[in-house]
Amino acid sequence: MVSEGKSPMASSSRRIPEPFLRSEIASFPLSSEVSFRFGLTELDPQFREDNGTGELWRACEKILAPHTGWSLDRLLSARDRGWFGSKSNNKPVSMHAYLRNLSRSHLSARAGVTEVEESTELIAIDAADHYRWLTFSLPEDLLLSVLGKEPAPVRVEFDTPLLIRRLLDLGVAEIHQHIGAGMNFPLLWVSALAAIATSDVSEKELANPGAPFSEGKNLVRWLLVAAILRCVLAEYLIRGRRSLLEFISEEFLRRGDCLWSPRRQFTLEGTLHAAFSGEDLSLPDFEPLRELYSAIHPSAIRIKDSPLQNVDEIFSRCDPVSVRLELHGKNAGERWLMRNAFSCMEMQPEDDFFSRMFWQIVRIRCLYYRTVVQRPLTGGLQWFIRFYDRLGKLRNPLTPILPQISYETAGEGHRIRALEFRTSLEKNPIAIGEAIIDYLASWKKVLKENCSSSFEPEMGIVFHFVKHRDDRSRIEGKPPAFWADTFAEPEKKENMDVLRGRYVDYFAKECVKARALSELIEAVPSCLWVVRGLDIATDELGIPNWVHAPLFRHILDISARTSIMEGSGPPLNVTSHVAEDFRHLLEGMRRIYETVHYILGGSRGRLGHAIALGLDPRFWAESVGSVLMPAEERLWDLIFEWRLYTRYRIRQEYAAIAPPGRVEILANKILELSDYIYGKHAGSIEELAEAHHALHRFMVPPYYPEPMVDGGYDAFRKAARNIRYVDDIRVHSPRKIGKLIEKQIDNEEIFQRGQTLIDVSIRMDEVDALNAVQHALRRGIAQRGIVIEVNPSSNLLIGDLLDLRNHPILRLNPPIPENDAPAAVPIALGSDDPLTFSTELLKEYALLHRAATSAGYSERVVQEWLESIRRTGMDARFTHAWRPNAMTMTDKLIRDLSKYLCIPRKNHEHNF
Repeated sequence: MVSEGKSPMASSSRRIPEPFLRSEIASFPLSSEVSFRFGLTELDPQFREDNGTGELWRACEKILAPHTGWSLDRLLSARDRGWFGSKSNNKPVSMHAYLRNLSRSHLSARAGVTEVEESTELIAIDAADHYRWLTFSLPEDLLLSVLGKEPAPVRVEFDTPLLIRRLLDLGVAEIHQHIGAGMNFPLLWVSALAAIATSDVSEKELANPGAPFSEGKNLVRWLLVAAILRCVLAEYLIRGRRSLLEFISEEFLRRGDCLWSPRRQFTLEGTLHAAFSGEDLSLPDFEPLRELYSAIHPSAIRIKDSPLQNVDEIFSRCDPVSVRLELHGKNAGERWLMRNAFSCMEMQPEDDFFSRMFWQIVRIRCLYYRTVVQRPLTGGLQWFIRFYDRLGKLRNPLTPILPQISYETAGEGHRIRALEFRTSLEKNPIAIGEAIIDYLASWKKVLKENCSSSFEPEMGIVFHFVKHRDDRSRIEGKPPAFWADTFAEPEKKENMDVLRGRYVDYFAKECVKARALSELIEAVPSCLWVVRGLDIATDELGIPNWVHAPLFRHILDISARTSIMEGSGPPLNVTSHVAEDFRHLLEGMRRIYETVHYILGGSRGRLGHAIALGLDPRFWAESVGSVLMPAEERLWDLIFEWRLYTRYRIRQEYAAIAPPGRVEILANKILELSDYIYGKHAGSIEELAEAHHALHRFMVPPYYPEPMVDGGYDAFRKAARNIRYVDDIRVHSPRKIGKLIEKQIDNEEIFQRGQTLIDVSIRMDEVDALNAVQHALRRGIAQRGIVIEVNPSSNLLIGDLLDLRNHPILRLNPPIPENDAPAAVPIALGSDDPLTFSTELLKEYALLHRAATSAGYSERVVQEWLESIRRTGMDARFTHAWRPNAMTMTDKLIRDLSKYLCIPRKNHEHNF
């Protein structure tokens, strides 16, 4: 292992947020696999041996005690408060009393709409913070449904109603939302209740590293168990008079129809036994479970042939309880079940079997929630990807109306001014065109419900290229050491069928998508009214920026040429997820500059997240101490820093002033690392800097005749060798640069040496350098008017910020300008992945409001600050108003695309 320097700064310990620990302990009786195995119906404060409460606590302690820094007494206090309430009581606490007490300790017991409970123990900001962390542990709708008020509240009103009213009145834009997660958990839950009845969902659909129930391999079967039991319990609550067991054996199984064949009766008995035991080994086989559930919930099968039309239909048609009772309204079936089950348990406390079945259903639902909502305290995009991947085909029933769901989620039922949603590209123009038509058909329904003479919401699609480092470790959670067999390795040992060369196989696949989108834009110029931007997303560290440079240049050139045609929309805009995930802060800032210089090019564009711009370098250095990172990445970081100081092929607005002696230190480190990685192929510092620049340009003009969007390894080599023949620009040592890039692409030994891990100690001189680089980047981005897309909840979890009061936005764009600080960077707000981060757009504004007020800014200052952020979001949106009106343009776009796709007119009329 190579080490870089000694005497790092003293590392300050990371404090695990107290609200997180309290919420994890408090929710443990419902949200852990251990609690499901015990199936408790009450919690015993005496911890008697015949009650599983003691074993439940031992399991909780084993998980939390070794890693929190808390004393056992402190953990016990959090347990006693969360499980048994604030007052001493030696009597067992029923699960429904426990959950109601937990809910009422955070929320006011009000009907319709409630608010966070502000006790004398916590100030308002801290009370809201504690509740926010609890919603990462348990579904919010569960907490609302058990408050004991009728009608149960449907939402929590935070302490910013005037802010929300102002946002909606003046116009707010959702500029960053991924449509695949543009929903809340109740919507996903009822969608899953329908999807698991169909053959589309396989037994291993939710198999994923870290998922509950044997890494998700048994999760779909447990969801089927919960779904079947929901139907049984609902039927009992409708017409049962005795105990649940008597009802099942004497009434439910004796229905006068052919539903209960011997096979189905046997499966139901196995379902009850499995839920009672909580053991995977007790589960019935997958096919009998699904066959039984499909028979109980036949309307789920019909959804594929008769798709959902609006959000209300999701709840009324997907949830078998709503179907049985003909209920309508958001979450109506779940709310009915919770209300009546609680009433039953209070009236018949002796029916322990009913209680056990009910709480096992609730536990499965809570575990599913924690499967798809990202767990805190593990940073980075590799962790996030696992949670996003688990959504899968359980969203299938929602697919036809995803734009409606996204719009409803963004505004929490209110009308917002504009919606940009992001989705991945298909591999051919026909598939892309069909997807756009489906989105437009759904958007027509949004327009019908929300348009008026003075208001027409705007919509735009941002297509993103998905970064991922390989095709295996993402699924298995077992990444090979030192990036072996990833797209980064020139010679893959395990994948001999893929193309040779670094990133060549990934690039070839993405070229297909780039050509497909370009072909559609050229064929249907009007589609530029709805296709509004390009993005790079997902595994930020998996693929370097230079791989995407020719793809973006190709599509942007096509859109620019096409935009001047009659009827065409405006040219495409560009944004990119960058610097939310990084090993070293300098690495995050390097990737920001590469994105700005080589991806955004001359456009203003936007940057997604970019939290490396706002993190305090000293705070970051003290929190990490030292960083392990590949030698190759460290070399590029240092070359980038050297370029900023020396103005080597750097846009002048980003030039940085080097701290005293820093250039000499960089020169020594760069030469040492380059000699180690490249050996005889290493060059001077100027040649290495030229190589860093040329690597991002060698596949685009003027280095290459046209942006490269075709070919494999041979095309990469040809482009690298072509550098020596470029006449339009001056290249430092063109033969040497071409050879260096060629070796970078295809030399296995250079790759392996580049993956050698370096222990980078963060010393004071490094902090001064980070400040200099950060100030330069912020100054340049502010001058260029590049907008940063901030997503507070996403940043909290992926950036592992612990507390929004530490959010980089308060440095990037402070509510009150700071003396001697770099210029404020323009900020806009989005929700990113509402389901994965348990949030919505308006809640993100409320979270920023709390972060700023808790940092000491006055209400007036915070309101003005958020208004500027709202206005920036509107000004920087990619969408445009559709003329002569939105409905007419929507119909025209559908006609234009249908003509290109050769969809017959009668089908067009039938579908739209």
